[in-house]
Amino acid sequence: MEKYAFISDIHGNDMALKAVLEDIRSRNIPMSHVLCLGDLVGYGPRPNEVIERIKTHKIRTILGNYDEAVGFYLPTCGCKLHSKREKDWMENSLSVSLKLTTEDNKAFLRELEDRILIDINGHRVLLVHGSPFSIVEYVFEESLEIQKSIIEEVDADIIMFGHTHFPYIKIVGEKTLINTGSVGRPKDGDNRAGYVMIDFTHEVQAEIIRVEYDVCEVRRQIVDSEFLDVFGDIVVMGSTNVKKKDYNTLNEKCKVL
Repeated sequence: MEKYAFISDIHGNDMALKAVLEDIRSRNIPMSHVLCLGDLVGYGPRPNEVIERIKTHKIRTILGNYDEAVGFYLPTCGCKLHSKREKDWMENSLSVSLKLTTEDNKAFLRELEDRILIDINGHRVLLVHGSPFSIVEYVFEESLEIQKSIIEEVDADIIMFGHTHFPYIKIVGEKTLINTGSVGRPKDGDNRAGYVMIDFTHEVQAEIIRVEYDVCEVRRQIVDSEFLDVFGDIVVMGSTNVKKKDYNTLNEKCKVL
């Protein structure tokens, strides 16, 4: 069978990556059929472990905006920041990620390609981090205008994105648009690690897969690091919309840190 797995937005969460790769193996998908849409680093406590795991399994990976920022020592991730809180988060995430990531691994990030275009069983598949037009452009399921441009201008049968951390599979005419979601930092309210599996054997069959792992241990790792504690809360909640009223739930889930 021609099965492939597509992962993205790991964000320094090695426990989530390990769990996802184990799930992929359990489905008899070889590591040579795993492709990554970027953002290995940022927000999470184990950037080097993530990069080394990607290297070990020779997983072909494209450059995410956080990989670009850390690899090239940029002052910003290029994200759309709508509040002072988001700006503070970005500054902490970027500064700590720069400090943690080794020089060798920064060099690895600088060598990542900006997109992958491959033929799988007669299907042209394009992988980008943000959109085909910009590494930092968001393509949400409801982003109809940008989707229209992609459908009209991009010569591929399947176009895949990461960056938003919201997974979806959408068929528009003869083209399929897919967001892989996030391995290490989902934002859709489901804290399980996410990826997309596609079976190209006959008709294309795409499926969003979710994998459980110890989110509370990752929260502990973040609390014990220089990252903001809220990044750990986001991992546990599966959402960036963490409010004070959520802390009883968080502490109950993780037995109070």
